[in-house]
Amino acid sequence: MPTPCEEEAPRTGRWARVGVVLMVSSLPLWPTLLAIPFLPLSLAMQGAVATGIIVVAEVAFWGGAALAGPAAARRVRSWWRRRPKS
Repeated sequence: MPTPCEEEAPRTGRWARVGVVLMVSSLPLWPTLLAIPFLPLSLAMQGAVATGIIVVAEVAFWGGAALAGPAAARRVRSWWRRRPKS
């Protein structure tokens, strides 16, 4: 059974890089949701496309987080969180 220190150790290697790439590549999918209402699609198709984009973005992010490890996932998530003003 791994100790808490071993669980928090940052992963290195090819799979960690693939995980970080997946997490970062999922971020541009979210702004594409803003363009969907302007597409020449029916309302049902717009909903299906939006749902598909959301599912792909979430699966890519959390799959990448699983590959990269918890430390990398926290680092990527901290990029878009506000920092308190000091």
